[in-house]
Amino acid sequence: MPADLVLARGTVVQPDHAGPADLVIAGGKIVDIVDPGAGRGAEVIDADDRLVLPGGVDAHVHFLIGFMGQRSVYDFHSGTVAALRGGNTSVIDFALQRRGRSMMDGLKHRRVQADRHVACDYGLHLIATDVNPSTLAELPAAIAGGATSFKVYTVYEKEQLKVEDGPLHELMHAVGRAGGMMGLHAENASLIDHAIARHLAAGEVAPRFHALSRPALAETEAVSRGLILAEDARCPLHIFHLNSAPALALIEAAQARGLPASAETCTHYLALTAETYDRADGHLYVMSPPLRDAATRTAMWAGIARGSLAAVTSDDASYSAEAKALGAESFDRIANGVPGVEARLPLLYTLGVAQGRLTLSQFVEAWSTGPARLFGLAPQKGSIVRGADADLVAIDPNARRRMSVDSHYGAIGYNPFDGMELTGWPVLTLLRGEVAMRDGIFLGKPGQGRFLLRGRRGV
Repeated sequence: MPADLVLARGTVVQPDHAGPADLVIAGGKIVDIVDPGAGRGAEVIDADDRLVLPGGVDAHVHFLIGFMGQRSVYDFHSGTVAALRGGNTSVIDFALQRRGRSMMDGLKHRRVQADRHVACDYGLHLIATDVNPSTLAELPAAIAGGATSFKVYTVYEKEQLKVEDGPLHELMHAVGRAGGMMGLHAENASLIDHAIARHLAAGEVAPRFHALSRPALAETEAVSRGLILAEDARCPLHIFHLNSAPALALIEAAQARGLPASAETCTHYLALTAETYDRADGHLYVMSPPLRDAATRTAMWAGIARGSLAAVTSDDASYSAEAKALGAESFDRIANGVPGVEARLPLLYTLGVAQGRLTLSQFVEAWSTGPARLFGLAPQKGSIVRGADADLVAIDPNARRRMSVDSHYGAIGYNPFDGMELTGWPVLTLLRGEVAMRDGIFLGKPGQGRFLLRGRRGV
């Protein structure tokens, strides 16, 4: 097949090697990796002085979401454009099974919302809220439909998301038998609800009481309980947005015993600490689990370096500054979540590679290779190898920019990383061999992304 495009003379980061090479692309695939200057194609893009990485796989985003009475700024088009601007070529969002409805209804509805609008490739985790014989019978169809991972919340009963331990255990048995993966938002609801009530009764309503009401103990206990239930059910377990050092130790102990346990952390936990809650704009940083201390942040970086944390995600929830301010008078009314899909790459590269916390290979594992493998997208996604999709991002490892509210795509009105000076900015993003973003400008069209029929969990 004649080559459509050559990405020439960049420093190509492969799973076990980084060095100068030409990437030869045809039919949306990487068909060859040759010596720099040796590639021949209809078009040549010079990537000299650039690092060429596999396109990012952000396995935890929330586009077109309503929560705690607020709506996200990003819908499936604007959110995936922001993803491409940040070097991400695949994202995994969530389909919600509403109580009293079927899982397949939730999956079909979410695809209707997304398919005609997405600018990058996307998959869906399926959020289970109503476990009964009818919904359990749907698991094989959901998995065949590409939703091979399921999420359960152990909190948020007011929002009709919480699933109790008995139904959760039953669901784990069924997911394990069907060949899927169970994922948890792991926090102890009773501990948290009791603490919230105590703080409110005492008039303690500032943002820092959000963090104090959701201590590491609440997260650690729920992770422990989830691991025990999953082991009994023989079901793979993934912990979303981990931010507890004792909980990470539990994950690592399970992995050492050979259990199929995994976890991710998020860029905001790697960049920020709970001191942020004492700022005048502390309400903007409310998310769950909350920011914690510097020691916890250090522990999360160490988990990435050891490989026990399989991915770093953004958990993008783009509530505007105005929406966040609507609940600022009391921490329990602030919409939980922060934006971050566009900042994931420069944050990980600057704080990880440039500051010596991660090697280049560890960085790429957390950025793309690990989540692609874990969530059934490899070898199609996540690595620069022959036969893979030509999902690529070229970054400038030297240019430095200061983050500001204008660094975002879209009118979010604040930036949680405002003032940070970062490097490793993407200058070119290819989606299946087509230039989708150049120098921050989106060059594609709505609906060019594809729904990803994911395989089973990787190892």
